[in-house]
Amino acid sequence: MTLDAFLKILRPALEGSDFVGKTYLVGGVLRDLLLGKEDFTDFDLCVEKRYGGLKLGKYLKTRLLPLSYEIFPRFGTVRMKLQDIELDLVQTRCESYAEGRRFPKIRYCPIAEDVWRRDFAINSLYLELFSESILDPCGRGLMDIKDRLICTTRDPLLVFSEDALRMLRAIRFAGALDFDIETKTFAAIRSLAANVQKLSAKAQSRELGKMDMRSSRIQLLLQESGIQNHLL
Repeated sequence: MTLDAFLKILRPALEGSDFVGKTYLVGGVLRDLLLGKEDFTDFDLCVEKRYGGLKLGKYLKTRLLPLSYEIFPRFGTVRMKLQDIELDLVQTRCESYAEGRRFPKIRYCPIAEDVWRRDFAINSLYLELFSESILDPCGRGLMDIKDRLICTTRDPLLVFSEDALRMLRAIRFAGALDFDIETKTFAAIRSLAANVQKLSAKAQSRELGKMDMRSSRIQLLLQESGIQNHLL
């Protein structure tokens, strides 16, 4: 589904509600749209409103009659299937990690803080659904897409220490998008490569399954980063 087709579904449903001006498309669709892709199967929306994902899900459920509807109360998110797309809804939020735990505690916060929970700048752009204005609150998302560069939104040592899966994601994006990994970001991956051992075999397998393992670039990045030596 194209972004225009998606907006033609969402805008009439949201018109006149207090979700207008507070609901943003975020994540991979916006990144890939700027790279020239036109057809998508997954859309992520964040709502700058306390419990916004749950409230928007409840609001849309009666108006769009989704084919499926699932709530994840731990993170305050909703996933629904509309026609041939998956739609994920979440409030803008802050996250805090306990040592040794991948899954954070969350609390509501505005976009200006929500952006810092995201892994890479290229995944940290926000598009308001009605004005279609693009926000780049971390200050380098648009630049990194133009420069074809993968860089964390914060100190990469901190970002990867919070969740080792992000190191595999960096390599996956580099291979899939043909982007380079920024120098400090790659150095942090090399420094923390052994942390992938903390991931379950299921988590490792799921992320590796999203990579084209026939790609010589993927294989080289896994080897040069040192991650290959620590995979279960």
